[in-house]
Amino acid sequence: MQINEKTGLYENYGVWHVPFWQTDSFLLCIKIVGCLLLVLVLGLLFRAYLCYRKRKQRTAWQQALYDIQQLKINHALYSDKGKEFYSAVSNILKTYLFKRFDYDVLGKTDTEIIPFLEENNFDSNLVSEIKELLHGGVFVKFANAQVAQERINKDYDRVVSIITLTIPQKK
Repeated sequence: MQINEKTGLYENYGVWHVPFWQTDSFLLCIKIVGCLLLVLVLGLLFRAYLCYRKRKQRTAWQQALYDIQQLKINHALYSDKGKEFYSAVSNILKTYLFKRFDYDVLGKTDTEIIPFLEENNFDSNLVSEIKELLHGGVFVKFANAQVAQERINKDYDRVVSIITLTIPQKK
C-alpha cells in the first residue's frame, strides 16, 4: 500500500467490495429467471385458453353425455352414493334442457320441471321418462331413502336415453 502525499494516510480506498446482488452476473440471472417465468405464465394461460375453447365447442348433448359418463367413472353409481347420483343427474338434466332447448329450468325444483315441460309442449313420452326419473330421485335426495342398485342402473340408462333421443338428427 502506498501513502497518500496529501493526507499522509495509507491508500485503502481503492480496495472495496461489491455485494453479489449488485454484480452484473446476478442481474443477468434475474433477467433470465424473469423471462422464463413470463414464458411459463404465458404457456399456462395459452393452455387454459385451449381447454376453454375445447370445452366451449361441445354441444349440449355431448357435454351432458360426458358429464354422465363422468358419474360412472367417479363411481357414483352405487347405492350408497344414491343422493349424490340423483343430485348430479338432476343438475345435468336441467343444464341440458337449458342449453339444448333454451328452457329456463335451472332455478326450478324437480317437481316444477314437469309442469313447465308440459306447458311448453315437450314430447309426452320424454316428459313421462323425466318425471319418473326425477320423482324417484326426490325421495332419495330429500328423504335419505335407500335406493336399490338396479334402480340406479336403470335411471342411469334412462337419462342417457333421454339425451340421445333429443339429439337433433342430421338431414
